[in-house]
Amino acid sequence: MNMNAIDIYFEINYKDTLVDFLLSQGYNDFYFFSCNRYGAGAFLKSTHEQVSARADFGVFKLFLDRENIIALSSSIKQELHGKNIKMYTYGISEL
Repeated sequence: MNMNAIDIYFEINYKDTLVDFLLSQGYNDFYFFSCNRYGAGAFLKSTHEQVSARADFGVFKLFLDRENIIALSSSIKQELHGKNIKMYTYGISEL
C-alpha cells in the first residue's frame, strides 16, 4: 500500500485550533511534536522571539494515502488560511 506522510508546521498558539479541526474532520490518529523556528526578520513577533531568534512552533504528523492528504491540505488551506501554517508531504514505507 502506498502511504504518504504530511507534516503540518504551525505557530504553537494554533495547536488547540488544529487539534479540534483534525478531530472534527475525522482524523484521530496523528502525532504532535514541539519545535522551534529559527531565523531573523519579520516572523519573529515578540521581544522574546527577537532576542532568542526563535519562535515556538509545533508539527503534526499524519500517515495517510495521497487522496486523503490532498483533501486534508485543501481543507486546512480553506478553513485556516492566514494562520502561518506550512505543510509538506512525502512518500513513506512501513517496515
